[in-house]
Amino acid sequence: MSKHFFERVTLGYAGTKRIQIGCCSLPWCGNRKSKYKGVGQSYCVTHQQMLREYGGPARVDRPYSFNKKRTCDFCGKDPWQHNKVIEIDDPYVRDRVAWGMLIVDHIKAQKDGGGDYPDNCQTLCLDCNQIKSTLAFDTMPKSLYKNNIQYKKSKKLLQPYLKKLFG
Repeated sequence: MSKHFFERVTLGYAGTKRIQIGCCSLPWCGNRKSKYKGVGQSYCVTHQQMLREYGGPARVDRPYSFNKKRTCDFCGKDPWQHNKVIEIDDPYVRDRVAWGMLIVDHIKAQKDGGGDYPDNCQTLCLDCNQIKSTLAFDTMPKSLYKNNIQYKKSKKLLQPYLKKLFG
């Protein structure tokens, strides 16, 4: 947890107001910057409240994390309904655990030119993310294969299932 997390829990989100001119730092958001000082002051109020320091899922160093939703886009899993998560009494700890059970996945990989924009991001639970990563051959280093032909053959075998399950 961040060093500001518990401080913000006791103070509440409001913080100190100040005049801030300009737009949110996220390129896809055109809203005005937040009036509140502190972590995320270069974002709009909506995106500032989504930051991990205030109990949300987002991180300043990972812009794609602002696109995280509360359920898996493929299977619909809601981590807040998980048996073990329900048992956590503290709402801040419960949220932190539940958010950790979801991943923001790039539909078109960043290495292939995909960006952090909302239309290129999807929220996946850990299970769906592992299935997609395996079928996309993201977790298989070439060094495990005898030669490049065998690597390509294995990758080709998985491609139809990736397309079938994830489009």
